[in-house]
Amino acid sequence: MSADEVHYPFIPKSNRFLRPGQFWAIQLSNGKFAAGRVTAVPAFGPRDRTGIVIGLIDWSGDHPPTASDIAGRPILVQAKSRFEAITNNGSQVLGLRPLDLDGLVPMDPMDFRVGTHQQVWGWRTIVNKAEKAFVDNA
Repeated sequence: MSADEVHYPFIPKSNRFLRPGQFWAIQLSNGKFAAGRVTAVPAFGPRDRTGIVIGLIDWSGDHPPTASDIAGRPILVQAKSRFEAITNNGSQVLGLRPLDLDGLVPMDPMDFRVGTHQQVWGWRTIVNKAEKAFVDNA
């Protein structure tokens, strides 16, 4: 499979086939779903094969997200992470919706200017953030 031949859904084994705009489902404890989105690749330098920048989308629903579900929805928060934020949480990449269609601007993972703040999340953090946003505050 080449980068141009990505077939959805798929389970990533590295960041090789991950592209900004791809999205996945985040299963919530209340039976609903949230959505994560890849915003930049790679996250930790040009030779990085595991890192991605991910964002939690302002969306929750009764079914896994589709491209039309997340259309126009903003990113609540984004951070550097690894592809395991998708796979270790039992999900797979469901599709691609280009970020520019929704006016979304990815965090620049290579911005090391003085005063720049970048978050780095473990693989479970996006689930915890989704729970807080869509279950705890519901």
